[in-house]
Amino acid sequence: MQILVVEDDYQIAERVAKDLGRNGYEVIGVATAEAAHDALASHRIEAVVLDRLLDDGDAITMLASWRRAGLKAPVLVVSSLGGVADRIAGLAAGADDYLSKPFHTEELEARLKALLRARDRHAQREADILICGSIRVDRRHRTATRNGTPLMLQPREYRLLETLALSPAQAVTRSMLLEKVWNLSFDPRTKIIETHISRLRDKLDLAGKGEAIETVRGIGYRLRDDV
Repeated sequence: MQILVVEDDYQIAERVAKDLGRNGYEVIGVATAEAAHDALASHRIEAVVLDRLLDDGDAITMLASWRRAGLKAPVLVVSSLGGVADRIAGLAAGADDYLSKPFHTEELEARLKALLRARDRHAQREADILICGSIRVDRRHRTATRNGTPLMLQPREYRLLETLALSPAQAVTRSMLLEKVWNLSFDPRTKIIETHISRLRDKLDLAGKGEAIETVRGIGYRLRDDV
């Protein structure tokens, strides 16, 4: 796991890199704002330890620009400026946590671990939510909405919608639907899929405009992402 440490105090940077490295992290250490930009562009950074006071730039302004550019990695700001207003400014710019200097590396690592756990939980929650156009499927609670309107789905209807939503805007074959929804490895040559798709379509149409499920002739069905 690569951690970017942006710190222009050599002694602090060396201590942090040594202690984090001993505990299994790969530390990318830089001392300037310019080098930090380059490191983010060339490495898969999982988290950032950012010194607020850098010789060549305002780290808070830099952090805000990173967030606007789409940086998702958690950022821990460290600074000798530990006042309430300073911490608020750091958090407002996009920091996930703020640690005042001087600090123990053990505390810095503990805070990093907490930020990474929070990131992983958020990523898991996002993975539990499927969004396709106006349709939102909550896999954890096995519920779905269209345009915010709850869909009252039977278990098979929900599984159909979930399977289609896992491949948004792509054709899902009959054989895949039979396997995922009915646990069948063969086609019983019945109207079982068509019947359930028809019921699901009716419920989706009641909750929004535009036909959400498109029939792909000779293949199967596609959940549209443009309605």
